[in-house]
Amino acid sequence: MPETPEIIIERSWRRSISLHIESDGTLMVRAPHLVPDRDIQRFILSHSDWIEKHRSRITKARSIKKTDEYLFLGKVLQFTVGNYTSVSVKENKLLFPQALLFRREKEITSWYLTQARQIITKQTEKFAEEMGADFKEITFSDTKSQWGRCTRDNRLQFSWRLVMAPILVLNYVVIHELAHTTEKNHSRAFWAKVRQFTPSYRQQLKWLKENGSTLKHVV
Repeated sequence: MPETPEIIIERSWRRSISLHIESDGTLMVRAPHLVPDRDIQRFILSHSDWIEKHRSRITKARSIKKTDEYLFLGKVLQFTVGNYTSVSVKENKLLFPQALLFRREKEITSWYLTQARQIITKQTEKFAEEMGADFKEITFSDTKSQWGRCTRDNRLQFSWRLVMAPILVLNYVVIHELAHTTEKNHSRAFWAKVRQFTPSYRQQLKWLKENGSTLKHVV
């Protein structure tokens, strides 16, 4: 496997081995306590193509920032500086005030967070009504391991980076977490509810697995 990334193995009382690529290319391996090291190494080797595929996506995502392009609702926006009063979107451009270039990353992150609060909150309220789901509050974070979370007492948390993904993908995550307000595990009943409100959820889940890492490097 060329350019093998750093490998970190975490053991727990799980049933199977899973792989995850961190934003710096580190390979996180989660494995059951009783699985021998040699079996873990075989598993890693058998997924070498998958590992390289996702590492290349990370490299591509990092280059987006260098070429002054940003993702928003699945579209690539060209970073455009001018005599603007605030950060905004016009057609395929992300308009940015010349006077704020000295704190560019902070301003863009703030803009993304504002958009996420507006769009994700709106979609959550919309689908909650359609699904008859009750939740207590919505909060936003920049977690690297979860796009969304529903607590035992139905408090919802979303990664603000979801606003970079296509709206169908964003909706899937919202529906997924709302389904957890009544179904606290991934049972057949849970997936049946998800399918009821987003029949193409498998495609959205696939998109997240294949492209999710690219959303973590734009800012």
